[in-house]
Amino acid sequence: MKKNLLAGALVALCLIGMLALPVSAAPTTTSGTPAKVSAVDQGLKDDLWANHMQYRLARYDMNVEQAGAVIAILQKYNIDVSSCQATLDSIRAERADLQSALQSKDREKLKAVNEQLKTLWKQFLQEVKDAIKSHYGKGTAGTTAAGAVDSLGLGSA
Repeated sequence: MKKNLLAGALVALCLIGMLALPVSAAPTTTSGTPAKVSAVDQGLKDDLWANHMQYRLARYDMNVEQAGAVIAILQKYNIDVSSCQATLDSIRAERADLQSALQSKDREKLKAVNEQLKTLWKQFLQEVKDAIKSHYGKGTAGTTAAGAVDSLGLGSA
C-alpha cells in the first residue's frame, strides 16, 4: 500500500513538473505576461514575401503581354477585338492595386484584387472566344478556334 502511495505521489510530481516547467521556461515580457514566440524567423518571412511579390508581378506582366499578343494576332485577321481590348485595359489598370497590396502585405486587399483579376481574365477569355465565333460564325471553325483560345492559358493567377 505504501509503495502504491509513494509511486502515485512520484507520478503526480512528474506530471506537475511536465506541466509547470515549459510554462516557467517560456519567455515573458516586462509585465510578466508570456511573450509571443515566432516559430519562423522574420527575415525568412520577409525574403519569402519579397520573392512571392517579385514573381507574382512578373507572372501578371507576362499574362498581360500574352493577352496583348493575342489581340494583335486577332487584329491581323481583321477580328473585332474592341471589347477584348477594353477588358485588357481594365486588367492593366489593376496592376497598381496588385503591387500596392503586395508591398503593404495587405492580404485582404490582395485577395480582393486577385478576385477582381480572376473575373476580368474570365471576361477577357470569353470575349476572345466570342470575337472569334462572331468572325467565323458559330459553326465548326468557330468552335475549333475558340477551343484553341482555351489552350492559351491566359489569365492564370
